[in-house]
Amino acid sequence: MITIAIADDHKLMSEGIASILQSDPALTVTKICTNGKELVEYLVNNTVDVVLVDLNMPVLNGPDTISALKKNQVPSKIVVLSMYADEHIYAKCRELDINGYLRKDSDAQHLIDTIKTIYHGENKYDYDQTPNPDEMNVLFGDKFLNKFRLSKRELEIIDLVRNGHTNQEIANILFLSIHTVMTHRKNILHKLDVRNTAEMLALING
Repeated sequence: MITIAIADDHKLMSEGIASILQSDPALTVTKICTNGKELVEYLVNNTVDVVLVDLNMPVLNGPDTISALKKNQVPSKIVVLSMYADEHIYAKCRELDINGYLRKDSDAQHLIDTIKTIYHGENKYDYDQTPNPDEMNVLFGDKFLNKFRLSKRELEIIDLVRNGHTNQEIANILFLSIHTVMTHRKNILHKLDVRNTAEMLALING
């Protein structure tokens, strides 16, 4: 049985999530807290496998709650629950060394599957900086996409580079190591047959 605690000041939201999770016999919600302070105090004398933490809460917000849990060496897997899709928020959460990031509008089965995945040791982040196919056509043009056959991840990185992000920022945003980002960028230059970032941007911008 995977035990879970939820911290969210929106009662309907937390109770709804708890109901979804407990529809699976392998999951049980042992505590629902209305703020981060309540969660931190609960975990002083209690243990759960996974904690779900909202970012915006009174008394003690999400980031401060996570920092307190880390300071207290709480062994639980920590998952952020949020409606936000802002890159700076993702980067901040990444700095806090969380195990997962879940959108509150996730469907029920995805929520359940993600909790199980994280419990079994794999980090999971619902983060997708890639524009949809129609947006990609606008950004890069049909001919460009068809000619170079870049992967989804490579297109993500190109879009971030053209928006001025550094390798470290891209690594934070996409939850990758900086080495992985640098490898992707090297592969992109090779596929585009250009020597550097300036030539890459010149090619993309036509």
